[in-house]
Amino acid sequence: MATLTNNINPQNIVDRFADYVTATAGAGISWGTNALPFSQFDSAYLGGTTTGRPIGITGATISTVGGTITATNIYDTLVNETAQYTSIRKLRAILELTGSGTQFDQTAVTYLRHTLYGQSIGSPANGGVSSGSTITSSGLESLFNNLRTSYSNARESTVTLTVTVCHTSCHSSCHGSRGRR
Repeated sequence: MATLTNNINPQNIVDRFADYVTATAGAGISWGTNALPFSQFDSAYLGGTTTGRPIGITGATISTVGGTITATNIYDTLVNETAQYTSIRKLRAILELTGSGTQFDQTAVTYLRHTLYGQSIGSPANGGVSSGSTITSSGLESLFNNLRTSYSNARESTVTLTVTVCHTSCHSSCHGSRGRR
């Protein structure tokens, strides 16, 4: 766990942010490219493995070494980065067998493809990290908490995907051999 040090630097901000949002997003992922809900599920819907999304920013994203750290840049950078995690959310995966009905129907946290299932987190409260204000460690901690809450709310939004097949156990082998019949 990172701590905000005196003097706060850009990488320190990113490291502490990761303790809040990145760690929360990566916890408890059941399905991803390495763990499908069922074998017929199309992995094209997925964005990564059950280990979660690695952080996509560095201190240099917030400010150059020795450069001025502005509240606006911190806020905008961290809100945008938080939104990148919103495709890690609940998925209700349903497998339907033609003529027989539902064979599988479960909901779990899944790392979905961001371009298909990313969400907006809006404009979370800035916690005092705002233009014209002195940036404090308590203000940053408040912002990180607000971002984690915004992400957690988005995570609860459930996507439902239904896959319909004619046979559950031999779907690919049956359809692969049709030309030979």
